[in-house]
Amino acid sequence: MAESWARKWDNFRRRDWEHIRESWISNTPPRFAEIGSPPDPGLENLFLLHSMQPPDDHNRLQDIAGVRSNALWEAVFLFHKCAHTNLAAQRVGQSGMHSWSMFNAYHSAYLGARGLMALLGVALPRINTIQTAIDLFPESTTPRKSPMIRKSEREKRVPILPLPKFEEFTITRLGHLDQRFLWQAFRRVLVVTRSKCWDLGVRQSLLNLPFEEITPPRNSFLYRAQFWPLPDLIADASPTDFDTLFGTYLDVGEEGFLLRLCFSVYYLFDQLMRDLAEHSGVIKQQFDASRIIASSNLAVLGSYANFVAQVSAKTI
Repeated sequence: MAESWARKWDNFRRRDWEHIRESWISNTPPRFAEIGSPPDPGLENLFLLHSMQPPDDHNRLQDIAGVRSNALWEAVFLFHKCAHTNLAAQRVGQSGMHSWSMFNAYHSAYLGARGLMALLGVALPRINTIQTAIDLFPESTTPRKSPMIRKSEREKRVPILPLPKFEEFTITRLGHLDQRFLWQAFRRVLVVTRSKCWDLGVRQSLLNLPFEEITPPRNSFLYRAQFWPLPDLIADASPTDFDTLFGTYLDVGEEGFLLRLCFSVYYLFDQLMRDLAEHSGVIKQQFDASRIIASSNLAVLGSYANFVAQVSAKTI
């Protein structure tokens, strides 16, 4: 089963964040009704997309009006959702309910994984009840032209490569998308993406994580009658213990695994959004008003602040 899904995810090829960022900027940006407004109409309700029958094969289609602006809007909205649930997990944890905080943290990580994929051009809408994967930045099928050299830079001989033009997208039909295979897709997107603004240590820790092992800790809350991860079921734990519960490395065997997963996914998502916001005023408005950024001085966010300080101190 995992191998059949892997073949689908293999359709996602190499991508460069800097090229994607420039493509987002050059396309008409979403006209947000307000800060945190939901996508309008969104990919699943975009008429020209919804009225088509998804192709059976991994076909390339010419862009349709609204597909890119709605995909970007969905990515931004997922960033808001990821930030909100990240804050919620920390608020619950700081109240002494550490176990349930990690359950919430998983869902923040899941929303973040979907949002980060969307920001890198891989969206997962249902089209006519069919689960699909849309890739807005498929690898070019034509060879790129020889690099140009600006006259002013001839002495330095610095090649200026033409930016790729993204005017096509692909649709891949999927079956029922179990969360395990969403994480497999997320891993594939991390593998094929090059980004100068990412923390490579955090990225590598996510790549080292077997995708099959991510969902069981969350599922145990619901499906194992005798499971409760920490001794806080009857009485609250000490809030101060929460600030280091995320541990020192990403491992499913650690008691704070889901919390560290949440922080790691959000951290990479934040770095791409922050970079895009530096080049787009309309995105900056959304980014600056997102929950973690706007509330960064809250004491309740001390755990995430400790995580950032920890990973920032590490060398690659």
